[in-house]
Amino acid sequence: MTTRIELRKVHVVGDNPTKFDAPIRLHLVLEVFEQVPRDAIDVSFTWSPVWDFPVDQKLDEMEVGPFTTLGKHEFTIESDPPDVSQIPDPTGPTALIISFKYSEQEFLHIGYNVVVTCEGEMPDVFTSASQLTREIGKCYPKLREITWDTNESSPSTSSAESSEEESEDADEAPEKRARLED
Repeated sequence: MTTRIELRKVHVVGDNPTKFDAPIRLHLVLEVFEQVPRDAIDVSFTWSPVWDFPVDQKLDEMEVGPFTTLGKHEFTIESDPPDVSQIPDPTGPTALIISFKYSEQEFLHIGYNVVVTCEGEMPDVFTSASQLTREIGKCYPKLREITWDTNESSPSTSSAESSEEESEDADEAPEKRARLED
């Protein structure tokens, strides 16, 4: 038997659109099939403006689990908002990427289109997020097959909606933990 985890549901928690500097909260339902994974799952949030300059921000990292039973597991994850002072034009096209890894192998990648608007006159440089509103739009999940609970690591794409994958390995273990709502 092998472990298989599938995304059953994901949605934004709270107001959407909301203030740019509000925390990002998502509610998820994952389903575990066949065999429970031994360890927790690492989750990371990345804010990725779609421009030529590299200003991706790793917003947050946390652990979810470990899952102890087969079946559906519901939980809410929360991330800090991006630092607006590090983004040359926060109103440009942006992606929010949530990456789920097990033993440093990405098995679920959720990408969102994000629209950021400015109320009033646009300043030359944003030093504050007070004029900005963020709307998290359409979700683009991508599941990957990985090798669970062994040292092998040769992932292959299993099913996907059209989305480019961009993922960075975490240098340190996550410090936060999400609470399961089983």
